[in-house]
Amino acid sequence: MYGIDFGTSNTVVTVRDGGAVKVLDLGEGGVVPSLLYFERDRRPSVGAEAMTEYTAALSRYKTSGNLYSRFRFFQGLKLALKDERFEGTHIFGRFWTAESLVALFLREVKRRADEATGTECLELVAGRPVVLSSDPEADRRLQERFRSACILAGFRTVEFVLEPVAASVSLLDGTGGLVLVFDFGGGTLDITVARVSGSSIEPLASVGADLGGYLLNEDISRARIIRHFGFGGKLRTMTGNVLEMPNWITAQVASFYALPLADISNTREVVKGLVFDALPKDKEKLRGLDEFLDRNLSFDLFREIDGAKIALSSADSATILYTVPPYVLFRETMTRIEFEDLIAPRIEAAKALVTKALLQAGVEAAEVTRVVRVGGSSKVPAFARMLEGMFPGRVEEGEVFTSIAAGLLEARERGLVV
Repeated sequence: MYGIDFGTSNTVVTVRDGGAVKVLDLGEGGVVPSLLYFERDRRPSVGAEAMTEYTAALSRYKTSGNLYSRFRFFQGLKLALKDERFEGTHIFGRFWTAESLVALFLREVKRRADEATGTECLELVAGRPVVLSSDPEADRRLQERFRSACILAGFRTVEFVLEPVAASVSLLDGTGGLVLVFDFGGGTLDITVARVSGSSIEPLASVGADLGGYLLNEDISRARIIRHFGFGGKLRTMTGNVLEMPNWITAQVASFYALPLADISNTREVVKGLVFDALPKDKEKLRGLDEFLDRNLSFDLFREIDGAKIALSSADSATILYTVPPYVLFRETMTRIEFEDLIAPRIEAAKALVTKALLQAGVEAAEVTRVVRVGGSSKVPAFARMLEGMFPGRVEEGEVFTSIAAGLLEARERGLVV
């Protein structure tokens, strides 16, 4: 049986190796980026290979000409799968559902895992966010959507464990007490409070919210980036009236996972029409937006913003230098103080979720003996400080990218499936 943590940003696979749980090396280390790349007349690729081929395509196709019809690049597929409104997208004339896109990614992950273990595995225990939907019936439907993707990928049996519960099980080391797991990934923030006694564990409460690292990147984009693509611009009508630019068009630059899945052709036609009516100072920005959409640059911009966000964990400032030749060129420098002011509402939301978990568990913050941060977004200093303020001297960093996967199999063996 495999334990698979299919994350918004990264995916990890574990197996039992004797009595111990081992993270599998799938050809690019134990952590595979959750990325998927299509190009006409070539097989799809995933992970680091997908990123390499996408970068090569950006270099190879330097001129305009509906490049969206030549190659497609997807990130954040897990977010698409948990969005009931998203049914699928057309890729080179074929309609792909959210389940089939995720299945294509997971099928390659399974193939690599089978190759690494020398056997075909048909049983899976997968992690899932605490909350897929606030509506219990919709939550059940979405879990079945996840299950369908896993079945399409080649598994016969699929079970689920809440991701922070799996992470809490991976922490069992004989130390007793009350543990709080703060699982802050790319797409969600999930928290479990559990009572540990020797080798036994009792989850007391699990809560979750659609608050992840992707939202922090979108915050930066909305605050500093989208204005360079026409957001907030003006239009002059045939009668001479000046109107606001339709924000839903220009704000799409920040939709890092959703934009590549959308029907870009219709959006581009709208943008081309807006160019004629835009005030002179906004025309080049809209032409840049049109080129941005045509060239599939969403992930290219995302990694520049993500790199700046990561740099702000250790540096006092970071700069985003970006160009869409020949229309857009900008340099945006953000200090750590400015970044933390920008994401202050996210920090407060995270603090409120921690408080909610404590209330549901029926415990006080002072009773918690150990707080463990996991997930890539948990490395953002402002969130670590927030936790330290609530639990002074008891906050530690766990295995950021592998804690969930490491606990999935044992959590299932302990009957903690949902």
